Amino acid sequence: MLDGTGANRDEVHRAIDALTHGELLKLKGFAAFRMRGLGRACCGRTWEDLLGEANLAILQGAANNGMGRRWNRDVDFVTHLIGAMRSISSHWKRDFDDEEADPESEILTPTGNGRVASPVDNAVSNVPSQEREIAARQQWNLIAERFRCDPAAKQVLEGLSEGLKASEIIETCKLSRSEYRQTLKRIRLRIRETDHS
Repeated sequence: MLDGTGANRDEVHRAIDALTHGELLKLKGFAAFRMRGLGRACCGRTWEDLLGEANLAILQGAANNGMGRRWNRDVDFVTHLIGAMRSISSHWKRDFDDEEADPESEILTPTGNGRVASPVDNAVSNVPSQEREIAARQQWNLIAERFRCDPAAKQVLEGLSEGLKASEIIETCKLSRSEYRQTLKRIRLRIRETDHS
């Protein structure tokens, strides 16, 4: 402000130093309230970051360099700080991209003893473990071995192992629908007989 009502840096420093315990509690409460309202848009920032950013903006405004927020001494300093925090947090919210992925550092949760847990650590994988893959491959090899003398069954099993649909197996193996169904029935019966013996 060029009308002489804007505070200079020394006045801003004095106003910050003169804040009472009650005023600091009020500012802390307001800053914490605004940060809770930001949700993910807080991006790991705390109420202290918001209050510090407001103080910095007011100091920059007092430098009269076109940056920051000018404090008009006709307005109570606490009220001016609250307005600055409201404005800054609104800008943070507006500038936040809701589609942005959460960095792992922002979703860590304390577990005690100075440790943190990440949801990534406990995420369930849809990929089978190496042990399961080996066991499945061994089981599949046993099934395939049971049908080594049955060319139609062997072809159907190979098609199934490649993830082919019934129509694709019928076409690839040059089987009729009836032959395909009979072959599947033979495979199931042989597997059941082996499992029960």
